[in-house]
Amino acid sequence: MIAPEQPLVKFAELAYQTVKPPCTALIKQKIEDFQVDEVLGFEPSGSGEHLFLEVRKQNLATTEVARMLAMQLNANLADVGYAGMKDARAICTQWFSVPKKSARALAREGLGSADLQLLQIQDNDRKLKIGSHRGNRFRIRLREFCGESADLEARISRAVDRGVPNYFGPQRLGRDLSNVFQAQEYFQSFDEDRVRVRLPRKKKSMLLSAGRGYLFNIILSRRVADSTWDQLLSGEVLNLDGTKRFFKALTGEERELQRRLEKLDIHPTGLLAGQIDSKSSYVAGDFVAELEAQILSNNPVLSAGLLAAGTGAGRRPLRLVPRNLDYAWENDSASVDMTFDLPAGGYATTLLRELVQY
Repeated sequence: MIAPEQPLVKFAELAYQTVKPPCTALIKQKIEDFQVDEVLGFEPSGSGEHLFLEVRKQNLATTEVARMLAMQLNANLADVGYAGMKDARAICTQWFSVPKKSARALAREGLGSADLQLLQIQDNDRKLKIGSHRGNRFRIRLREFCGESADLEARISRAVDRGVPNYFGPQRLGRDLSNVFQAQEYFQSFDEDRVRVRLPRKKKSMLLSAGRGYLFNIILSRRVADSTWDQLLSGEVLNLDGTKRFFKALTGEERELQRRLEKLDIHPTGLLAGQIDSKSSYVAGDFVAELEAQILSNNPVLSAGLLAAGTGAGRRPLRLVPRNLDYAWENDSASVDMTFDLPAGGYATTLLRELVQY
């Protein structure tokens, strides 16, 4: 058995960019208060063995929609593809892919639910995979705002100019870290021969993602507390903004790289824990590697469990930069409407936690 972990750190307890916001507001009081439009970032090919379905859903989780499509088409759930998870209590447009051979009837019969509307169908040559979209466009209303409007506006300006810490949100970690606690229990159930309890594929994937997300958040929180989350450290692996491209920071380029960091052209990254490929070019070194190793050693159940499960390591940008952010006060400043774009993998709740207590 692996030694017990340190007490888990809740999402609200992670370090803030400056200080915890003094202002408060309510989110998701009505279904229309939280709206998300998925941005594919590419055009379907127009031919192939798959159909891309753009749908509008509300009060439905992404996984529920996938199950509904599989049942209606009499297809395997594994044949239904989607690029990312969307909030259930929200109005969302999102793309799914299904095998063409079983899906033509959808255009005539619809999707069989008042909460699910089919917007368009396009042919494509490949199945839609997780993370293949460019980002999401959000429209959010904050209600019953209480506090100084100038504080919120200053925080919005700072978020646009500098970005915010790119924490994984509660959706990944579970309510009150429930997914992380389940991941710990799953890893602690491994016997001496490392035989794992069998879980459904989706459940196992959720727990592994929660474990990796939690450890990343702790690494990032340490760097936020140290004021190094947007600075260049020795051994840094950097991410080119708006892409999935990474590169190592080289000695002698520090001044130029810091200039690019300040322009939000590149971002420092943190470890997504798992098995590190010794041949990978994107392995942190020096100070960054030591910091990340220390976090992993302080969380032995999660870090060892991810290794035993065969999870591959990765990197994630430490900064989340909202684009095209706009806002307007309503009802004599009692509420505020916000619109902004986030890249794939970015959480609106992560941005909002730096603006208000919600």
